[in-house]
Parts: sequence; structure tokens; C-alpha cells
Amino acid sequence: MTISNEKALERRHGRETPLETAARLRAKFGIELSKQARKPLPRPVYDELSGED
Repeated sequence: MTISNEKALERRHGRETPLETAARLRAKFGIELSKQARKPLPRPVYDELSGED
């Protein structure tokens, strides 16, 4: 990793979590999640996506 990348990562660290980013973008574009979309996917879905059984 180059020094400039490391500095960029350091600046971002602690600013906004991925969940906060998603919430900010949903608010900015007026997107509301349904109750179903708020629930995490079941483990078998992730296993299937990753190719694990």
C-alpha cells in the first residue's frame, strides 16, 4: 500500500461506519427500507453465495 493510500484510510477511519453511510445515502435519496429489507439474510443464503455448503 502506498503512503497516500494509508493516509486516506487514516482520514476515513472513525468518520462514518458503513451502516451510517448507507443510512445517510438512503436519507439523501429518500429511500426507505421495508421491514423485510431490515432483516439480515439467513446463513444459507451467504453460504450459497460463497459456494460453501
